[in-house]
Amino acid sequence: MRGIFGGISSGANVWAAIQRARHIGPGKNIVTVVCDSGLKYLSGDLYKRVEGNR
Repeated sequence: MRGIFGGISSGANVWAAIQRARHIGPGKNIVTVVCDSGLKYLSGDLYKRVEGNR
């Protein structure tokens, strides 16, 4: 599995680029920029340790 460790806005940006690429068809190029990382999300509640689990 591969992925991009980016924030929510980066995910929306990549999704829009994929949708545009499907619209214009094969043989064309779409360029997008991922401007942030997902590091800020690691400090949130989503990744807190649960007692008894590692």
